[in-house]
Amino acid sequence: MIRSENTTSSSSAGKGIRSQFVGTWRLVSIESAESRLFGDRPIGMLMYDADSHVAVQIMRNPRPVSAGGPAFPPAKEVQVAYKGYYAYYGTWEVDEERGIITHHLEGSLRPGDVGKDFARAYRFSGNQLALTPVEDLAASNSCLTWERAT
Repeated sequence: MIRSENTTSSSSAGKGIRSQFVGTWRLVSIESAESRLFGDRPIGMLMYDADSHVAVQIMRNPRPVSAGGPAFPPAKEVQVAYKGYYAYYGTWEVDEERGIITHHLEGSLRPGDVGKDFARAYRFSGNQLALTPVEDLAASNSCLTWERAT
């Protein structure tokens, strides 16, 4: 887990913290109780744009192979595939003073997450971004680490 303080590189100095988020990030690691659902080598993408849109996708790697074919997999295979994939989109905002980024979910693979706000403490270290839940006590020891792709 990345433990460094929020830092600003000389190339991003004066641009504000928001510009440090903008771009595409690849998943490096998941530290959480749910990480087992995504296997030993999960993959994922996190995208922030300058207009405050966010999109996240995380997938089990390797993806389970469906014996029933892609059109009509058996219910058990659908359940395994569902648990091994997570995606959502929405908007984002940063509270630089508190060191928190909040994702406002507009759509999600998990219907119960639509309309929720996911607040995450953030830490930049080199080309990596660590996000840790701040309002979910059950997930307070969780951390997703991302590496800048663009």
